[in-house]
Amino acid sequence: MNPILLLLGCLALFVGLVFGLGLPLVAGWRLTAPEKIGAGAAVGVVVLYLFAMADYWLQLPAAADFLPPLAAVGLLTVRRRACVGLLRDPDARRLLGAWLLVAAWSLGLLALVRNYSGGGWALDWADHYSRVLLFLHHQPAHTALFGGDRLPTRPPLANAVTAVFLGLTGDAFPYFQIISTLLSSLAFLPVWLFAGRFGSKTPWALAVLTVLFMLNPSVMENSTFAWTKLPTVFLVLTGLYCFLPALAAGSRRRLAAAFFFLAAGMLAHYSAGPYIVAVVAAYFWWRRTRWRRAAFWRDTALCALPAALLLATWFGWSLREFGPAGTFLSNTSVTESTVHSWGGFVHEKSLNLVDTLVPPFARAVDAGFIAQPGWAGYLRDYFFLLYQANLVWMFGSVGGLTLLWLLWRGWRQARSAGARSLRRFWLWFIVCTTVLGTAAYGGVAPWGVAHLCLQGLLGLGLALLAARLAATPRWWHFVFAAGLLADFALGVGLQFSLEHRALPALQMVRAEAAAPAGHSPAVGGAGAASFQHLDYRAANTAQWGNWINLWNKVRLGYDFVGDWPLPLPLLVGFLGGVLTLAVYRCFAPSRGTAVAAATAAAP
Repeated sequence: MNPILLLLGCLALFVGLVFGLGLPLVAGWRLTAPEKIGAGAAVGVVVLYLFAMADYWLQLPAAADFLPPLAAVGLLTVRRRACVGLLRDPDARRLLGAWLLVAAWSLGLLALVRNYSGGGWALDWADHYSRVLLFLHHQPAHTALFGGDRLPTRPPLANAVTAVFLGLTGDAFPYFQIISTLLSSLAFLPVWLFAGRFGSKTPWALAVLTVLFMLNPSVMENSTFAWTKLPTVFLVLTGLYCFLPALAAGSRRRLAAAFFFLAAGMLAHYSAGPYIVAVVAAYFWWRRTRWRRAAFWRDTALCALPAALLLATWFGWSLREFGPAGTFLSNTSVTESTVHSWGGFVHEKSLNLVDTLVPPFARAVDAGFIAQPGWAGYLRDYFFLLYQANLVWMFGSVGGLTLLWLLWRGWRQARSAGARSLRRFWLWFIVCTTVLGTAAYGGVAPWGVAHLCLQGLLGLGLALLAARLAATPRWWHFVFAAGLLADFALGVGLQFSLEHRALPALQMVRAEAAAPAGHSPAVGGAGAASFQHLDYRAANTAQWGNWINLWNKVRLGYDFVGDWPLPLPLLVGFLGGVLTLAVYRCFAPSRGTAVAAATAAAP
């Protein structure tokens, strides 16, 4: 089938299942139309997860794969008036249109990827794919996954949801990549909502947010690398968005929704843990005057019950199958820890915190990790790690500085009691998630560990940048635009150019794969070790990480979306058209009210 039709078909299937299952269920909620879009997508993802787990536990026949589409059609039919009325709202259409631009842009970049590479990231994609296949084909729970991993090492939500889609499309690896990228693109929805909450719902600010999201190197690299970081951000930020009104007004429904979506984030990736700790601690501290009231604990328990039941679908089953040690002590934060004393723990975590906050060019960092013959690969890996692992540079070369200035300005302008209370919450939230997010890494990472747990802060920061950019001096807009173009060139353009140009290396790796055991052709120079005996963790360099990704792609016989016969000029033209349309939206709407809106309260 034509690759373009395949991509469009996957996109239509994704929209139909996620929104078709979720929107009818939230159409009657007391939310704005854009909020219903975000909540509907989150509910749709959770419904798909619950079906996937039930399908796995009950070992349903293959015909059960068609139950989710039938359920979506039935729900849309019953709630058609509410859903049609929702889509008539201009703000809802604007949000959906912007998300489609982000999704199309992400799929276009994915179609360039012929091999995963950059900064030593390796093999997580193969592990996640093996997990999807376990759920899809109802393999035994104790089946050894890729690399010998066991199922409880990572939580299952995103993998189980992807398995539902692959039950309809087929289990080929490109479909796994496409669904993973579309799930990642949903992180844009709560970021859009937070831009409005941070002070600006103007079309100009929201159009700027779309461009910022599309051109951010960290976002796009995580969107196209087949793992579960951004789906976690989507669920965590959706929960946080529900929590803030509940914290201010005490809404039980919003509090229950907040806990529920945060729990779903934990089931997508354990990097949700720091955000859950920050939110729960803030809730109990802000309600500390009510601790002696029995009604407070009763209401809290009722609000937490849906989240507890959702968590039990995974942890309860895992405890029965794998026991406490297998469930809670198999994650890499535990298994890869090098700490053997409290003093060593504090020393290791403080090093990671400093390395995450201070850019590598401002301190001594061993560049041997990214050493390689070609200047393009060295430059790519340096900026890859800069945009991924350093918290300030995740927002861009100029975006990080702009964000720090906006935070300082918002801190000084908070005068009312409500603004000061909100300011204290955000200070606590940022500090708590940053400290716990860096402490979650097991070991020492000289380049930083922002990519591990701090992607949620990236989404919030992009929302604040878009909402408040109009309040910065006009001359700074030109500096900001120049930095954005530089970030795109160094973090997106160079990255995907090298991920696409894999043909010469691919030929050498195929020769290695075809060689007899113990014999290795000259791959990467004379005397190169055979990939059949390569220990990636022992090699521990960015270049070897790139090679081992390619070696396993060939060894496992996987085709990537980038291997589909899509003409490169057509693909580049498509990406140029999508980006042009996104940029045009920044200039089409009137900017007259943007500056006034940007003066509203922000964190």
